[in-house]
Amino acid sequence: MSEFFQTRLSEWKEQIDGGLKAIIAGLNYCDDFKNVLEYALFPGGKRLRPILMLEFHNLFELPDEYALNYACGIEILHTYSLIHDDMPCMDNDDMRRGKPTVHKMFGEAKALLAGDALLDLANRILNAPMPNGGVGPFCGFSSLVGDNGLINGQYIDLFGDIASVDELLDMYKQKTGALIKLACNGGYVLGNRRKIRLECDGISGKCNIINEDRSNDRHIINGMLTESFAQAFGQAFQLYDDISEYISGEKQGERSILKFLDLDDAKKLLNEKLNNSAKALDTIGGDNRFLHEFIEKFVIV
Repeated sequence: MSEFFQTRLSEWKEQIDGGLKAIIAGLNYCDDFKNVLEYALFPGGKRLRPILMLEFHNLFELPDEYALNYACGIEILHTYSLIHDDMPCMDNDDMRRGKPTVHKMFGEAKALLAGDALLDLANRILNAPMPNGGVGPFCGFSSLVGDNGLINGQYIDLFGDIASVDELLDMYKQKTGALIKLACNGGYVLGNRRKIRLECDGISGKCNIINEDRSNDRHIINGMLTESFAQAFGQAFQLYDDISEYISGEKQGERSILKFLDLDDAKKLLNEKLNNSAKALDTIGGDNRFLHEFIEKFVIV
């Protein structure tokens, strides 16, 4: 990693961690429950999703306080899903990133409530109106949490019949890729909010991006490229996990690309997805040095 990348990464993490601590401190829960929430939010993770959100925002305009808060909301949403995913009724994991999972540390009842509390908190943050009074990006992309994304993907992972590479990639696109897409889309919309606006149906979650600058269609094209990046990188992220676990000798679950492809072909598929991500970035342009180095961290030769 370059010095530029390491410095920028540390700065983003510091801002995100500070934002998360301030949000939890301001909640009207007892200190005991706040400790559970803070424990869940600080497991030593990568902060990948909020960093992607802020970097996509930065491709178009410097992020502001609202953008940082939105990025924290995405991390809170992600953390809710991890708490529930780790519980005995789902993946039944005892450890996460070298620490006992929330239900092992505090018991199942507190873990369940902590996940519920973080889901509620994320929705409040992500649905907050923008400083100019306009609707935020979550209005248009909220279905990525439910039937078009995370929860549907988790259901398929647990109970679906996955019999091919394409079906596995589709599950990855939803379970893992949906929040990555939410992060990138959020950064794109907020970074262009003076040039575009959203018209959304609050019930279906469907939205249209309206170009306020009719002399330049580039804003809409960049939105399509952002989605292309997110879809390819979301799948690559999970493929990287599968391959890394296989190489390190960890036990392979049924939902692994190595159940369908040999190691060389799995690497080729991963690097194809990363190349597609890089091509989308190059077409968007802007200061994308950090994002290119970010992608390179997931290359396996």
